[in-house]
Amino acid sequence: VPPGWSYEHDLELGHFLYDHSEKELQHRDCTKDHLSSIEVSSQAENCGAAHLTDSQEDTYWESNGLPGEHWVRLNMKKGVIIKKLWLVVDARADSYIPRRVAVYGGTPNNLQHLRTVLINMQSYRAVCILRDVKTYMPVLEIRILTCQEHGNNVRLRGIKLKSFWEWDLILNADISDMSHPAGRVRYPLLEGVDADVLYRRAVLIQRFVQLLDSVLHYLIPCSEDGIGTFNALR
Repeated sequence: VPPGWSYEHDLELGHFLYDHSEKELQHRDCTKDHLSSIEVSSQAENCGAAHLTDSQEDTYWESNGLPGEHWVRLNMKKGVIIKKLWLVVDARADSYIPRRVAVYGGTPNNLQHLRTVLINMQSYRAVCILRDVKTYMPVLEIRILTCQEHGNNVRLRGIKLKSFWEWDLILNADISDMSHPAGRVRYPLLEGVDADVLYRRAVLIQRFVQLLDSVLHYLIPCSEDGIGTFNALR
């Protein structure tokens, strides 16, 4: 903890991070802004890769190949860092819904395994398959290993992502703007604190939020449990 630092400093730094990062991403799909191009292993007639990003409810990409050999390759614009990546599945097409999906990332000639996801048929239409990537990866490859009910081909209504530009994550430049009078008014407790100290503390706060977010769904009770259960848990 930095010398002289208090909980109120953390609150103010949290407000700064929210104002400069999260707020503009809350309701924004970054797919078209941050995706350079998209490739697929195969496609059925009139069900091409373009439908993965057209935001239409009645279109979809459908593969046309051998089971276990279906993939979607996302070529990212330079400097993009993925926050969340979703598959939008067609809940009405049982045997076309992916069951086991592996995500790989890196350079085209050196893709590393990032995560394998098992998709429940009762899942929401949009299934998050990757989150909180730490570095820029030129290529993300989604490999559909198996489909529900031993289906042969896969059908996806779309791909959605939220992401940052790499330079947006470098907080030092923005934090140094607190020398401006407007910064002093909005974040008075942070005035005069060394930018490197603020940066390291900001990284710590972001890491804590990621950890809390990963377990929050285990902590918050279902609504039918009633308020008494929540009070006991709290």
